[in-house]
Amino acid sequence: MSGTKILMDYNIDLDLVGAFLLAFIYTVMKVRYSETSENQKYRRFIVCAFLTAVFDMFNAFCISNAHTFPIILCKVNYLIYYMCQIMMAYYICSYIASLIDLRTGNHDYKSKMIPSKILVFVAGITMSFNLFYGFFNDFDHQNGYTHGPFFFIMFAMPVCMTLYSLVLVALGNLVLSILEIHIMVFFYSFVIGGVALRSFILVNYMLDELFVAFGALGVLFLLETPDYRKLMETMNSLDKARRDAENEKNISNRYRIEAEKQRDIAQSATKAKDNFIISMSHEIRTPINAVLGMNEIIYRNEKDPELKSCAESAIMSGNTLLSLINDILDLSRIESGNMELIEEKYDVASLIQDSCNIIRDRAEKKNLKFYLECNENVPGSLIGDMVRIRQVIVNMLTNAVKYTDEGSVIMKVACYNEDSRANLIVRVIDTGIGIKKEDINKVFEKFGRAEMTRNAKVEGTGLGMPLSRDICKAMGGDIEVESTYGSGSVFTAFFPQKIADSRPIGKLSVDNRGKASIRERYHLFEAPDARLLVVDDTKVNLKLFKKLIEPSRIQVDTAQSGDEALQLISRFEYDIIFMDHLMPVKDGVETFKEMQDLPDSLNKDTPVIMLTANAMTGMREEYLEIGFKDYLPKPVKGEKLELMIMQYLPKDKVTVIQEADAKT
Repeated sequence: MSGTKILMDYNIDLDLVGAFLLAFIYTVMKVRYSETSENQKYRRFIVCAFLTAVFDMFNAFCISNAHTFPIILCKVNYLIYYMCQIMMAYYICSYIASLIDLRTGNHDYKSKMIPSKILVFVAGITMSFNLFYGFFNDFDHQNGYTHGPFFFIMFAMPVCMTLYSLVLVALGNLVLSILEIHIMVFFYSFVIGGVALRSFILVNYMLDELFVAFGALGVLFLLETPDYRKLMETMNSLDKARRDAENEKNISNRYRIEAEKQRDIAQSATKAKDNFIISMSHEIRTPINAVLGMNEIIYRNEKDPELKSCAESAIMSGNTLLSLINDILDLSRIESGNMELIEEKYDVASLIQDSCNIIRDRAEKKNLKFYLECNENVPGSLIGDMVRIRQVIVNMLTNAVKYTDEGSVIMKVACYNEDSRANLIVRVIDTGIGIKKEDINKVFEKFGRAEMTRNAKVEGTGLGMPLSRDICKAMGGDIEVESTYGSGSVFTAFFPQKIADSRPIGKLSVDNRGKASIRERYHLFEAPDARLLVVDDTKVNLKLFKKLIEPSRIQVDTAQSGDEALQLISRFEYDIIFMDHLMPVKDGVETFKEMQDLPDSLNKDTPVIMLTANAMTGMREEYLEIGFKDYLPKPVKGEKLELMIMQYLPKDKVTVIQEADAKT
């Protein structure tokens, strides 16, 4: 092989990212989670997925250099890669079977795994024969890599294994929790999506293992967290206590004691679920912060248009994933009764224009006409939760654009006033595919979608409209739908609000200029004389922070713990301090309080900003009440970070960069 140039016909970058993400998942499980039977099987799946990614990358080298690489090496590597893929599917079956056993207590795991073991055995035998006869694929120095006559048959076994795992999910429908079933569907959506992208669209990009890793990440932080385990144990205890109470025939002292136990268990379950939601939010947002942030850095600095486009696609996909996670968290908060509505005065024109701006680009990409019809007598200012109202409006507009291939989407806004209260009405009309009369109720079923066969290519989880209706009902309103199959649909949302300023809003229109893609401008200012301190227990977050504000030339000190931060705060004077919340040993709030008590502190008046993945509703108010100057949730974007820094830096240290200069 000396002197031979190694060729590459495939892009292995995404497979490499997937391998690193899988290694991260395994490390988190090994270090932070106690070992259980299900946990052990899931770790084995992660190991097999990691090995599949590694041998897949080496397989790319073998196929690209089949004319020169040793033939036996190429064949053996392909066999190992294929068997790792089979074992990865086998351990998913094993994990699901273990979950079913845990819920039922029947312990018939071995019988459930017999079909999977047969498939593994058949795969091993057939691939061993393939080494010598090449009826699936072959390598030789004359023809390089070639498909055998039965090439497509070799994929039948992984497909059969995947189908059997879905059969196990279906069989476990009665005993697995709704969350467990939804998360497994979420996992398979990623796996099937990755395989489909690699097979039919991006054939030269090895990205299926990256999608497997993202799906595995969802399973890890949603089903394998200690908080979730404790929650399931508590819920099982609650169900048992409820059944015992229902079977109790005389209301006696024993019944009263049992009722008190149920109350305690219910409180414990609620607390466990709250902790689970907080933990899930923080744990998922932390890696997403790094993924989105690092891709933004690549997007800024990359000159190659193709790689720049890949980075932009990764950012868009990451934002979609973040939106999905936010929907799941909102749904969990509503179901647990923890949805908090923050009623503040807001400008109705801004609400409407912001909603239009978010959806306008999507409509233009599908060549749809987008119209706004706003009653000029709508009050200019109302009191309510503008963020939640905008979330509902954007969900309705997104739904309309998603299911409309030609024609138009119209947003109509009206308001009916009664004394100091108003009923804000937003109606979204589309010329899309419409909904059958018998399927209309499915629109508001969680994770439900009408006509799955017809709409299989339409993206979405089925969470948007059910979540929107729950938000409306929490405000005292509702959402109604009218539809003509094949002609379009009309969604109408009602928002009871208080009137802050009854002066009419006047005439509004949709500005068709602008584009909702990633903004090029991020270098907003320079402040070489300013000095910041960033406190975070995760190294990659510190690296990302420094990279995001690198163009501003600010001096940045970093600390990975509360104690290290206090040492730096005692020695140096800072213009701003960014503090993470959930850190081991001493968290951000404890560090902040100790900082305030330092004698002769150089940073008594330094603004301290909470920069955290703890993005639950109401956290901003809680942090401000503690004494933090401001709050910035992760994942953080470069522009938002720079604007926050500009707001709190001394004006004499900031040199604002004009937009024309920033683009050069």
